Amino acid sequence: MLSAGRLAEARAVAEEFASRFRRRGVVGVVFLGALARGYFDEYSDIDIVVFKRRGVRLGVPRERELEYRGFLVDYEVRDYEDELRRPWSMEERWAFSHAVVHYDPEGRVARLLKRKVPLREGERRRLLRESLRWAAWYGWDFADSWVRRGDPASAHHCVTVALELLVKALFLFNGQLVPPDKWLLYEAAKLGKLPPNFAQIVREALLTRDFTAEELERRKAAVAQLRAWLEAGTSSS
Repeated sequence: MLSAGRLAEARAVAEEFASRFRRRGVVGVVFLGALARGYFDEYSDIDIVVFKRRGVRLGVPRERELEYRGFLVDYEVRDYEDELRRPWSMEERWAFSHAVVHYDPEGRVARLLKRKVPLREGERRRLLRESLRWAAWYGWDFADSWVRRGDPASAHHCVTVALELLVKALFLFNGQLVPPDKWLLYEAAKLGKLPPNFAQIVREALLTRDFTAEELERRKAAVAQLRAWLEAGTSSS
C-alpha cells in the first residue's frame, strides 16, 4: 500500500545513506526507482547511483544491496567519464528520466542526464515504425506460421509478443521513453493518449483459455484493435 509517511521516511534514509558519498572525487549522486517516482511502498527499495571520477577509490563495492535502517538499499557506483561515452539503453534512460539529483556540486550530473536521457524526434519516429512493423510480423506472420507448423503454443506466444511491442509503441506515440517490461502495463495506463477501450483490449489480448484456433483469433482481434488505433494515429500525425 502506498504511504506518504513511508515515502518521506525512505527519502530521509536515502539522504542519510547517500551523505557518505558527498566527498572529493564523487561527481554526483542520484536517486532512482520508486523513491524518485514518488510511490514508495512496502515492496520498494531505495535505488542510488553514485558517479565518481575514474581512478578514484571510494573503498566500497561497485554494487551492493543491503539493509539500512529498516530499508533495502541498492546502490551502484559508476565512473562518470565512462558514462559520458557509453550508450545508455532505453531502460536506463527511462529510469534516469525520473532521477532525483541528490548531490551535484558542479552540475555535471545534470549535464550528463540532459545529454543521455532525452528521446529525440527522429529516434522516436524510427522506433515507433520498427515496433509497429515487428508487431505485425509477430501477431500475424509469425503466429500464422506456427499454426501451420502445428504448434499452437508458439502461435499464442507470438500474439503476446505483438501485444508487448504495441504497448511499447504507445509510449513512443506519446513521445515518451519505454519503461522496463515489469512496469510496462502499469505505466501505459497513465499515458495521455490511449484507445478508449485500452483496458479491455489488454484483457482480451492476454486472456488465454486454451491453445485453440478460436482463442488465437480472438486474441489477434484484440491486438488488431490496438494496432489499427496506433497506425491511424501515426499516419495522421
